[in-house]
Amino acid sequence: MCRPLACLFLTCALACGADAQPQAAFPLWDGQEAIEQYARRTNLPPTKRLDLGNGVCLELVLIPAGKFVMGTPEPQPVDEEVFHKKIVAGKALLAAGCGILLVLVGFAILRAIRQKRRFQYSLRRFMAMAFAASLGVLGGMHWWHSTKALSQVRAEYAAALARYRRAYDWEKPAHEVTLTRPFYMAKFTTTQEQYQQVMGTNPSNFKGPKLPVETVSWDDAQEFCKKLSERTAGVSPARTQAGGTPAVRLPTEAEREYACRAGTKTTYYSGDKEADLARVAWYEANSGGSTHPVGQKEPNAFGLYDMHGNVWEWCADWYGEYAAGAATNPVVQAAGNDHVLRGGSWYDGPRHCRSAHRGWSDPGDRFMSFGFRLAVLAGPR
Repeated sequence: MCRPLACLFLTCALACGADAQPQAAFPLWDGQEAIEQYARRTNLPPTKRLDLGNGVCLELVLIPAGKFVMGTPEPQPVDEEVFHKKIVAGKALLAAGCGILLVLVGFAILRAIRQKRRFQYSLRRFMAMAFAASLGVLGGMHWWHSTKALSQVRAEYAAALARYRRAYDWEKPAHEVTLTRPFYMAKFTTTQEQYQQVMGTNPSNFKGPKLPVETVSWDDAQEFCKKLSERTAGVSPARTQAGGTPAVRLPTEAEREYACRAGTKTTYYSGDKEADLARVAWYEANSGGSTHPVGQKEPNAFGLYDMHGNVWEWCADWYGEYAAGAATNPVVQAAGNDHVLRGGSWYDGPRHCRSAHRGWSDPGDRFMSFGFRLAVLAGPR
C-alpha cells in the first residue's frame, strides 16, 4: 500500500528538483584580472550594444561579480612597532656585517704588516669576507625596505583618514558588499539623442545630442527603462525580470558605487586629489556652468565614463541609512520618501563628486543637474 505513494512522492521530488537546479555561481572579480579575460572565463560578452533606431545606439560594458567596501571606512591606526622592530633588525644586521668585514680585513692587513709580506688571499678568508658583506647588504636592504614600507603605510593611513574626515555621516557605517552576479552598465550617461529616440521628447536645459539628458525625474527614468525594455529584444533572458522589473533598469546604489570604484578605494576612481578629479569629471571648477558631451574625460578600469560629475545619476534605491554588517546583493527597499542620486554634477564641488557620496531627492524632482545611466543583469550561465 505504501510503495506506490512513495514512488509518487519520489517522482514529484525529482521533478521539482530538476526545475529548481541552482545556477552555477559566478566567480568574484579579484581586482586584477582584465575584464576581457573575466568575460571569457564566464562565457559572457564583454560588451552589449542596443540599437535604439535611426542610427542611435546604447553601449553597455560588463561589470564583473565582486566584493567591495561600500561607504567611507574609518582607517585602523598603523602598528608602527612592527615596522620599528624590522628596522632595528635591519640596522643590527647591517652593523654586524660591516663590523665582521672590517675585523676580517683589519686582521689580514695587520698580519701582512707583521710578517712583512703582501696581503695573502685564501678561499677561507674570501668566503668569510663574502659572508660578512652579504650579511651587511641583507641588513641594509631589510632596513631600507622596512623604512619605505612604514612611510607608505603612514601615507595610506593619512589619505584614508582624510577621506573619513571628509565623509558625511550618511556614508557610514562602511560595510562589505558582495555582488554575486555580473551585470552590464551603460558606458555613458543616457544622452539626449537616446532619450529623444525612446521617449519622443527632450526636457534638457542644455541642448545637444551628445550631452547627457537632464531635468529628468526618477519617474521619468523609470518610464524610459520600461519603454526601452518593451521595444528591445535580446537584452535579458526574459523581457522583464522577476516581479515585473524591466530588463533595462536603473542600477542599485551598491551596483553604482561598485561600478564607479572599479576596484579602487580612493576618493575618486582616479585618485585622492582634486587634480585627479579634474582628469575624469566635469564639476564646479572646470564645467563653465554647464554639462559637457559624454565620454570626453578618462574612463575607469571598467570602461565607464563620467561616473564623477557632469550630471547626478538616479539609482533604483529609496534613500535610507546604511545597516551595519556585511551584505550580499542588497535589495531595493519597497518604499521611502526620496531616491538616491550618485556621482555629483557640473554644479557641484569635489566633495559631492566622491565615489562614496550619497545624494537624494524626491522621485518627482527635475533639476538640470539630474540624469541617469542604465543597467542590465547578465544572463544565466
